[in-house]
Amino acid sequence: MLARFLVPGLLLTGLLGFTAFRPAPVTPPATISLRINGLPIATDTLGSRLFVGANHTLRLNVIRANDPDGEGLTILIDRFPLTPGTYAFQEILSGHNRDASYRYNEVAAYSKSCPDNPGMVKITAVDTVHHVLTGTYHCQVCESGKGARRFTMTGSFNFPYEEE
Repeated sequence: MLARFLVPGLLLTGLLGFTAFRPAPVTPPATISLRINGLPIATDTLGSRLFVGANHTLRLNVIRANDPDGEGLTILIDRFPLTPGTYAFQEILSGHNRDASYRYNEVAAYSKSCPDNPGMVKITAVDTVHHVLTGTYHCQVCESGKGARRFTMTGSFNFPYEEE
């Protein structure tokens, strides 16, 4: 008689335990894109990095897939509070250190070399549990010296950040 009540109880407990199990949310794969003057450039997701410093700095380093040992594009934002927001380069004039530089083979270009250096990093989401930042960037960098070319760099990222 006891077995008749015990078996359904065990089945019910087993089913409840099974339905309560939920796998951890899956983090989307790391993505980072780069466009130069509108042309897409393949990126190296293993070499590219996002750093958030203990002193509230953000450093975004986008490496080209065809130059994995190169410097690529580096954007530096100081006074980054690890919250969503827009961080504009025009604020360099107000004492903030916000800059972009780009190196590829013989090309070296800097945002400070442009007479007008519009640029911004827009952080749309911060996941402090998985250490992932999501956002976009846009900047202009100019070669210094003769034949100074202007490059417009744009892209988006959903990428893990490292703490420095």
